[in-house]
Amino acid sequence: MLVIGVKIGLWGVMPVKRCLLCLQELPVFTGLARNEFVNVCLSAAKKQLDKGTTLFNQGDRLETVYLIKAGKIKIVRATESGRELILDVLGPGEVLGETALFQAQEQPFSAVTLETAKLCCFSRRHLEELVRQNPEFAVKIISALGRKLYNTLEQLGEAALLPVREKLLLVFSRLAAEYGRDTPAGTLIEVQLTQQDLADMVGASRVMVAQVLQELKEASVVSREGRYYVLLKDRCLGKHFD
Repeated sequence: MLVIGVKIGLWGVMPVKRCLLCLQELPVFTGLARNEFVNVCLSAAKKQLDKGTTLFNQGDRLETVYLIKAGKIKIVRATESGRELILDVLGPGEVLGETALFQAQEQPFSAVTLETAKLCCFSRRHLEELVRQNPEFAVKIISALGRKLYNTLEQLGEAALLPVREKLLLVFSRLAAEYGRDTPAGTLIEVQLTQQDLADMVGASRVMVAQVLQELKEASVVSREGRYYVLLKDRCLGKHFD
């Protein structure tokens, strides 16, 4: 019989039942019984981070798995030359630090909030106990990590040799698919990005990105609406640019 208790976190009083639902949002937990989550949920912490806050730095050793409940977080890697590259932008329902499920190891990137973010935090020690209780869970984790790595490598591979214009269009298209909202003009991308952020995502200078953005605006491909970019409906194709 599942006992429902109360968890006190940074967001106030949070029933364990609600915490269970939070944990079950992780794809790797699909199919596991709720009573297997109780100890993990009792150990869960809550974080609310302001825009521009670093969740963890490249090189840190993580003992925690994070589930994003609200807000956007950019994944940043510093190169040997000192340049920063934005590898990805993660939003609600996505996970950070899955590798901490196996061992504490140095993170290959940093995580920085693009806007105010709320996260659920789960300790590796309690998740390890869950794996011992249900070995099939380890297989699910390995499968999920493999898919995530494959998708990342595929994105990096397809963009590596493209000109800056095509790289930007790929970034806008991907973000529009993940965080887009349809408007009469096109797809509004609900991620707050600066020109420097875009430059870090495509591996180009901010000046070059500014020039290409101007060209895309003049070609009626992209526009700016407040803090967000809009991927406009392409007149030639007669549909959203994707």
